[in-house]
Amino acid sequence: MTNAFARAADIEASLEAVAERGDPTEAVYARLFTVHPHMKPYFWRDTNDAIKGEMLSRTFAAILDFVGERRYADHMIGTEMITHEGYDVPREVFATFFTIIRDSLREMLGADWTPAFEIAWIEMLAEIELFAQGTTRSDVSNAYFAALLQKFQRGEMTA
Repeated sequence: MTNAFARAADIEASLEAVAERGDPTEAVYARLFTVHPHMKPYFWRDTNDAIKGEMLSRTFAAILDFVGERRYADHMIGTEMITHEGYDVPREVFATFFTIIRDSLREMLGADWTPAFEIAWIEMLAEIELFAQGTTRSDVSNAYFAALLQKFQRGEMTA
């Protein structure tokens, strides 16, 4: 296996170190809601943190693929940005989730957070940001599609 990311081992080691300390879900979402308090109401149905846990688990899997073989994660990030826009989550908030994860893990590990972990996360976050910036916005319309949307909303044929 060839890693797509030079510091993959450090990212993997940071995730393993946190896993030894327990489930980071509560810490990650507490930080998310501190940084973006307007996001908390989006989780009104998640009374037992199952949705939060599932989302974080999928994000960790995407991170591992992103630093590993990169079979899907680079595309998944863009796809999930668009999906979350459909939930009215601004992509600018979505893109901060990876940084929120890093900051939460750093806090959980305390003195065990190494300079190598820090450098690896900084570099990985920069790469993820490039993919995020390259994702076509779904919340921006142009005159052509605006006219088609108006016809559709009036029940007119658009073909």
